[in-house]
Amino acid sequence: MTSSLKKLLLSVAISAALVPVSASFATPTTEATSTNGQSLQTSSAAHYQNIDFEKRYNNGVLFEHESNLFWGKGERIKVLSKTGDTLAYVEDSPLVHDALTKHGRKMDQAIVQVDDNVYLGYGFGLDTPVMIEGDDGIIIVDPGESVQMAASVKAQFRKITDKPVKAIIYSHNHIDHISGVRAWVTDEEVASGEVKIIAQEGLTAAVANWSSNLGTLFGHRTSYTGAKHVEEGEHGTVNDGLGPRFMQGDISFIEPNVTLKDRLDITIAGVELQIVNVPSETKDEVVVYLPKQKILHAAEVLQGENFPNLHTIRGTKFRDPAMWFKGIDVMRQFDTEVMINSHGRPVEGKAAVANVLTAYRDAIQFTHDQSIRYMNKGMTPDELVEVVKLPKHLAEHPWLGEHYGTVAHAVRQIYVGYVGFFEADPWQLEPMAYQQRAKAFVELMGGRDNIITTAKAAIDAENYTFAAEILSYPITINKQDTEARELKAKAYKTWAADQVNINWRNWALNAAAELEGTRDFSNMISFASVDVLTALPSEQIFDMMTATLIAEKTLDVEMAMTYNFADTNESMTIEIRNGIAQLHTTPYTGADVQIETTREVLNQILIAGPKSQQVIGKNLSSGKFNFANGDIQAFGLFMSYFDKPMTPEELKLIVR
Repeated sequence: MTSSLKKLLLSVAISAALVPVSASFATPTTEATSTNGQSLQTSSAAHYQNIDFEKRYNNGVLFEHESNLFWGKGERIKVLSKTGDTLAYVEDSPLVHDALTKHGRKMDQAIVQVDDNVYLGYGFGLDTPVMIEGDDGIIIVDPGESVQMAASVKAQFRKITDKPVKAIIYSHNHIDHISGVRAWVTDEEVASGEVKIIAQEGLTAAVANWSSNLGTLFGHRTSYTGAKHVEEGEHGTVNDGLGPRFMQGDISFIEPNVTLKDRLDITIAGVELQIVNVPSETKDEVVVYLPKQKILHAAEVLQGENFPNLHTIRGTKFRDPAMWFKGIDVMRQFDTEVMINSHGRPVEGKAAVANVLTAYRDAIQFTHDQSIRYMNKGMTPDELVEVVKLPKHLAEHPWLGEHYGTVAHAVRQIYVGYVGFFEADPWQLEPMAYQQRAKAFVELMGGRDNIITTAKAAIDAENYTFAAEILSYPITINKQDTEARELKAKAYKTWAADQVNINWRNWALNAAAELEGTRDFSNMISFASVDVLTALPSEQIFDMMTATLIAEKTLDVEMAMTYNFADTNESMTIEIRNGIAQLHTTPYTGADVQIETTREVLNQILIAGPKSQQVIGKNLSSGKFNFANGDIQAFGLFMSYFDKPMTPEELKLIVR
């Protein structure tokens, strides 16, 4: 750095130091100015300002039942029973925003009944399993997030009827909507056709994606989203936004035996169902409509009483907001008198359902369209979040509280989804190396001690995220900088107490735990379920392996391994070719390692995990795992070219 530049930076630093701390770190105003000097309106339009919102939601269109467990008068919905428990934290605390506490008080554990044959297991976990009772059996929509959670709901449902399960409907591929399936049915019942498992045709491939390709990272980031590394309660997670708590346990999966592309009209146990694909949160999302009763199961097209996660900060592929709100328009065409959901409380009455659906889709379209509008004015994500704000009639709608998704992080992803990471300034194409940048910024800001002093002043002025941002640089240079780490943790914990969004709160608390070195790994979420892997088609099992090749070790390697499965009549070959691994699903000749076995044995190997070598040895001895070409040494060499995932303890998201 030149002496003239140092002098310039020093003068800037001195000038900044002379500005009162409260002014230096004051929260910016909500009104932004465009490049042509015109004010950009970010508050509500004038004609919304005089609406009596309390009256609007208590005039018979949309109001909460006195039970606090559904919306409506109770003409077709009733609370059948309550356990007296709640999994949410509902006590007043200065460490929890009042809005989050109020949100959690909507989540008492109960069986809610619609008409005489539809039952919701509400508040037993993140998801709400639904039982539809037919003439000679029951249909389960969304079996729950774990076998244990599903079993707790099943125990309640079995007090109502002992009719056998005739069908399971997966509303979409996410872990909380499929993983309890083995509490309800067995592989044999599904294989025989005795029980139908119904889903959109893309579901299995989507399950393979989250359970394998990026399963390690997704599980880790989801643990941060759920604050699984800190204690529950006022110092940790208080509810999960969509429901009271993700109830962990065994993650199971049975592949669907009935799939649809766009729509399936079917009668099961005498119940007429219209199952319709509504791409929204996921492309494989399906809603279920009961035409005779005019009941709509909206799945997770509506993410409960929350502004939706148009992007989830735990990580996901781009969710297209335009596809999402147009999907809700499909749902608005149903003649619906009662709407139930995978998350959130049911809604009774045509007008009330129409009110919720319209407001929900309008909020998504508004966020999408206004982001596009301002992108066309050249604005980048940091600028967009300052100007794209919901108008008052949407911001204050009771189904659009920002407890789960937020407009701010949706706007950022809309930009990236359409434009990509590059904000048009060429420095972003080749920035200074990560560690070098950190060192340069520390020097630029007057050194590590000056950053600490400035961060303390920012925290005192309640500008917590700025403090956390600048503290990132000395931590990057020296990961053992205890003072910087503890100060950044303090900033995050204090900021967390102010958040109405559960995901923002939880990430801050988990980040603080990583900074302080107090992460508890006993309760973390793992997407790596052996049960899911063994249920996936063979092609997807081997396809996920290709992304783990250690390319730098194989630039001069040409080698292939084939598995021939006698029981499924399949042949799967992984070919390593100069730094890439290609999957072949048709017979392949001349593989260096050729294994004759069965898919059943492969499942045993997958289930064994760290003890897989013993399982292979046992099956070698019994003749169920044979080498038609190559040997165990060649097999070991081939497998050594593939990476193993980092442990959760090794994987750092904040201290890096």
